[in-house]
Amino acid sequence: MKKQALAVSFLMLLLALPAGALTYTGSSVQFAGGFNPASAANGGFGGGNCTATHTPIVFLHGNGDEAKNWDYPPSTGVLSVYAEFRAAGYNDCELFGLNYLSSSERAAPQLNYHQPSKAAMVRDFINAVKTYTGKSQVDVIAHSMGVTVGIHGIDYGNLWGSVRKFIAISGGLRGLSSCYWAGYANPAITTCGGQNIFDSNVFGFFPHLAPGYNPKMGDGGYRDKPSGKTTQFYSLRAGYNDQIACSTSSFYSGCGDTAKFDTYTNVKAQLNVGRGSTAAQFDYNFSDWSIYNTAGGDADGVGHFRAKNNTGAIQRSMITTSCTGTGCCSGYGFSCQ
Repeated sequence: MKKQALAVSFLMLLLALPAGALTYTGSSVQFAGGFNPASAANGGFGGGNCTATHTPIVFLHGNGDEAKNWDYPPSTGVLSVYAEFRAAGYNDCELFGLNYLSSSERAAPQLNYHQPSKAAMVRDFINAVKTYTGKSQVDVIAHSMGVTVGIHGIDYGNLWGSVRKFIAISGGLRGLSSCYWAGYANPAITTCGGQNIFDSNVFGFFPHLAPGYNPKMGDGGYRDKPSGKTTQFYSLRAGYNDQIACSTSSFYSGCGDTAKFDTYTNVKAQLNVGRGSTAAQFDYNFSDWSIYNTAGGDADGVGHFRAKNNTGAIQRSMITTSCTGTGCCSGYGFSCQ
């Protein structure tokens, strides 16, 4: 009966959505209502015949992914992240997603890294959302590589004053231990590179440990971003169930904490929602970055990807309430600590 009730609720929500509302089965370009920013050449979603009353949300996808998958169905039969916010009263003029990767880049995630052009896309997209909605601030919800691409873009545009709340899900704020086997200068796996010595805006996910050089992934780097800011920060992670962070034959200890910020008063909640199988201790094959890799919790619980897809209720609490700590778990119904 519970599953039937959920199915009916989901159907009612779908029927209530206006034409043009985001669907994960739709095209990569799902803009409407005159919102078609030049910064989104690869597509995204947002806009409609409506007026923004909430602080608009900018969603940033992860490596190998795309914006429309914020509507990807959770494994537990509850609402998608996008549908969760629609059910909470958000309209299409308040929910926006950017594809910062092209289709060819999505097909080769092992080659994607942070660079000025991606930072500029995020900067320009946030400014476009502010202009379109008439709002002075946005909230940012980012997953995986989108966390660090988002921070990079906000830094690049000096936009922290324009960001009210920032939720980091399965991000690589401290680098990826799974990158040790690849090395910090492997041309076949540039996502694991260190920082370019000539341009600090070019970097990958190799941790800031010798012989690599990557200050953004070390002490005082991206994990320290809450320092001195009025933005409220949150993080969600799958811990040792995260196959992207923790499929590694070396430096396994602590790998599941890479998504955490350092502790500050404006870091309101940092929650571990991981469950199911833990990541296997073998070297990760970045050339097969499948959405449900069997080496972690996404096979039978919550890992790197389901930490995003399954946690719409938590994300909604973080954005729409003043919750802190495990108080943000309200309505989730599963392990959350």
